[in-house]
Amino acid sequence: MPRFRGLRRGRRGTSLSGTVDAETLEASLRARDGEDERVLRYEGLRVTGTLRLTRRRLGAAVALVGCVFEEPVDLTELSVPSLDLSGSVLPALHADRLAVDGELRLVRTRLGDGVAEPRPMTDPSARAAGRRVPRRLQEGVATGPLRLADARIGGNLVVEELTVADRGPWSLLAPRLVVEGSIHGRGLTANGALYLRDARVTHAVNLHAADTGGIDATGITCTGFYADWGFRSTGQVLLRAAEVGGVVTFHDAVLDGPAGSLLCGRLRVPRLRLDLRRPPAGRVVLQDAAVDVLVDSESTWPAPGALSLEGFVYQRLETERPVGVRTRITWLTRDPRVGARAFEQLAKSYESGGDERSARTVRHARERHLSRNDRLSGRIWGLLQDVLFGYGYAPRRALLWLLSLAAVGSLWFATHRPPPVGGDSKRAWDPVLYSLDLLIPVAGLGHRGAWDPTGASKAVAVLLIVSGWVLATAVIAGARRVLGRG
Repeated sequence: MPRFRGLRRGRRGTSLSGTVDAETLEASLRARDGEDERVLRYEGLRVTGTLRLTRRRLGAAVALVGCVFEEPVDLTELSVPSLDLSGSVLPALHADRLAVDGELRLVRTRLGDGVAEPRPMTDPSARAAGRRVPRRLQEGVATGPLRLADARIGGNLVVEELTVADRGPWSLLAPRLVVEGSIHGRGLTANGALYLRDARVTHAVNLHAADTGGIDATGITCTGFYADWGFRSTGQVLLRAAEVGGVVTFHDAVLDGPAGSLLCGRLRVPRLRLDLRRPPAGRVVLQDAAVDVLVDSESTWPAPGALSLEGFVYQRLETERPVGVRTRITWLTRDPRVGARAFEQLAKSYESGGDERSARTVRHARERHLSRNDRLSGRIWGLLQDVLFGYGYAPRRALLWLLSLAAVGSLWFATHRPPPVGGDSKRAWDPVLYSLDLLIPVAGLGHRGAWDPTGASKAVAVLLIVSGWVLATAVIAGARRVLGRG
């Protein structure tokens, strides 16, 4: 990856020191840029006034290290080989449409007015305390201490241990940012939210152990998004419609109160890790997302009602500790609007792993879940099908009912032999065959019409006939449902 070229070989000494005004610093930069120096380096300055390097093209790299700026720095449309503001203190850095051929470094830089009051980003419809941000930012109105809208960085954007403390809702405004390397944000601290909508990062976004008030990375493209190992957000993290080529991971992350939530609708990524440090304070939305592998943890699933899974497509589920199929079904039902498609997706994931039994269990649970929303008659019929043979997913239960009813009928008629029809019968009496003939509604065995039960025996015979028809009807209905949905 590109590095900060020429930094070590640049001239370290300058004619400026102590407190200087912005115009003097700007004049020094222009003068030294004409001397073919590779790095224009200044350290430990205190700069008064507003430094403006707008719409300029510098041929040398610029390093303003450990400097204190009393007024915002304006680098709008500056073009420079590389830029280092590490260790500096700035009220704001306005660098929209900045063009850097190499790295932009803001390591241990401090930005903002110093007010570190948390400003978590929340949904407009949420009741949680915090800034209710509109669905799409009005860029001409919104302000923030660090502005990089439409900026292009040819190397890495290094913002490790950057601190943004400001009373505004946005700490970083960088829509359509282009970074041809990676974003390194380990230990970044921002009391407001980061706006990275439609950013293009050639490699990865690394936010290990970062602490933010939220992230809007809707539409971002990168090879990896690492918000893990102590990452913390008190507001929403939006990865809607993002395209990530490798992994999105929130391993050991904290989505904290008051509005810590994760919205990944229409996310596309091969591997998604949601094994957080603890359950999120808010929602987890995976609606219409598509991943190959989902890694999660039962102990950090969102609360019931705070999960959205409809349309979520995945091939395989992974957990550090095994999760039973019935426990996994409870994960589905944490989505209050879960439908048949979510159950079928889970069943297919078990099938692809060769676990047909778990797939049948999921589909059985699907029928139970759907039956709860039927009218009273539908719920009763569904309960009957569930008891008799598990909606077609427990066929042995139907056989058990058949044998049980046949055994009960056989025991009864063994001691209560009905008289033959017409007073005489050419058939030998067999209570087992007679009971089976009563139970089987279609193909007769010739025993039902040969005997004429009376009294209690007639009631037992009617019970067996009705049970046989109900059992057969339920089995046929269940078979049609299974075949149709299969």
